[in-house]
Amino acid sequence: MCPNCILNQQGLSSGIYVAFFICGLFFVMAIGAILWAFKNGEFENMEDVKFDMLDDGDDNTTGQKALAAVEKIRLSASTANK
Repeated sequence: MCPNCILNQQGLSSGIYVAFFICGLFFVMAIGAILWAFKNGEFENMEDVKFDMLDDGDDNTTGQKALAAVEKIRLSASTANK
């Protein structure tokens, strides 16, 4: 609110209510989109995406090799920590 509006004791104009409604609508849509993504499993396997982008050929071996190497390192690190 502007200082002049406070000094003159004017209420909020109707435009600010519309702005709050639009912001609330976007917030509800964002929450709905996040819940939909969790329900459909979009966040379950986020690690494979970076290996899938390595596969530019038809055989898809580059990404699989990189994934296997990372899993091997991860497995050796987890057994070394125990």
